[in-house]
Amino acid sequence: MTRSVVTQVAALLAAAWVLAWVSYGPVSGGALLGFDSYPLIAASQVNSAGDLLRTFGDELMGGRYPDGRFYRPLVHLSIGLDHALGGLDPSRFARTDIALVAISATLLGLLAGSLAGTLAGALDRRRSRSAAIAAGSAAALFILHRAQLEVVPYAPRRADALAVLFVAAAALAARRGARPGWTAALTLCALLSKESGVIALPVVIAAAGTRPGTDLRTCARAAIGPALGLAIGLAARTAVLGGLGGHAESGAPRGESLGSMSVALWRAVSDVIPGGGPLFALLAAAGLAALLLEAEGRGKATASLLVVWIAAGLLITSVSGRFHDWYALTLVAPLSVLAGAATGSRRVGPLFGALAVALVAIGQARSPQRATLAVAQAVSQDQAERFQALLHATPSGGTATFEPWVFAISTAPGAPPIFVHAPYSLSALAELTLKGQPVLLSSGTERPLPTPDQIQVQLVPGLPLPATLAPR
Repeated sequence: MTRSVVTQVAALLAAAWVLAWVSYGPVSGGALLGFDSYPLIAASQVNSAGDLLRTFGDELMGGRYPDGRFYRPLVHLSIGLDHALGGLDPSRFARTDIALVAISATLLGLLAGSLAGTLAGALDRRRSRSAAIAAGSAAALFILHRAQLEVVPYAPRRADALAVLFVAAAALAARRGARPGWTAALTLCALLSKESGVIALPVVIAAAGTRPGTDLRTCARAAIGPALGLAIGLAARTAVLGGLGGHAESGAPRGESLGSMSVALWRAVSDVIPGGGPLFALLAAAGLAALLLEAEGRGKATASLLVVWIAAGLLITSVSGRFHDWYALTLVAPLSVLAGAATGSRRVGPLFGALAVALVAIGQARSPQRATLAVAQAVSQDQAERFQALLHATPSGGTATFEPWVFAISTAPGAPPIFVHAPYSLSALAELTLKGQPVLLSSGTERPLPTPDQIQVQLVPGLPLPATLAPR
């Protein structure tokens, strides 16, 4: 029996990895995109075992991030290991990001399969069939959702991927009755990946409530593990940052903030399918209704878990004080489980999962962001190579002009711009390139006076070079 379970899990993981690679391999690994890639690498370099431990005592990017203070040591650790194994080769980072998608999809699929198996009733054959359909549907939906195009091709955004992975793992562990030590460790890992990992606490409690025969006392005991994990993580964060950190505008959400975040998240999640919000709302309502109508209350606990998960994701996003499209990944996870679990209902069945997967796949294929990513990678690679060549050609104490400097690029109306290199990212690339030679970057019209031991580079904004607009 154990061998059969291991085989099924391995098969789901292998299928998830293939689907993730087919979906994101062509738009990943050509360049390191995003402002934070090089600052993260510069702050995460691993040259000894001591550097691994130092990771847990460092602020995010070693304080290079200009817009807030954060503590995400697991992001540093994963970036540092990628750099140690592959240097600045973008494909090394892409392989890790694609693997994270596959692992998260597998965990979410296993959770959906477990929930659907319970809803299917006592017949082993029907339970096994429902669990398999649910697992496959949930995993495919998570992988194919268009929000992944805002996460997978960008190494810095693996913070969101890691947080989702560990929250999913904690929920699955609680669903299977794991000891508090396991849920504490997984919750701690979620928080050390990104602040949104705090939602593991309510998610674990709700997931424990889906176990057959559970009561309020059981759910209360399930809170011990994640509460301990959060306490340890928050204590470490406070010690490193001297407080909770965050963006300047982070804090308790106001009514208008919560409303605007809800609208932004809804659009980011629902616009992925043909028909947009109305059809998405209809499908989500149908899935929840199917769960709530299940006999003997089996579906109510599952519906409660997913509602709690979605509400917690919305709340933590509103606390952040700002919104980016990749934040939607926090909600994509429970929505994928919802669609998968609903396939275990007698009233919906596998047709629901098949329809949802087909619609999301169409939305992914039609996304203009895929074409923009290909161009942005060519622009980013060209810019990094030209900048490094300029640094090598400029003597100590010399000055140089870097033109054109491309800040962001968009190739289609309505497509979000792809950020290429900010001054602080090029400054980190200079640090990685020259290994100790100080470089001063300026992006304004005035230059500081030159010094003998310093290279000065003025960044001049401009349009991408024509050769980069047709991806190589």
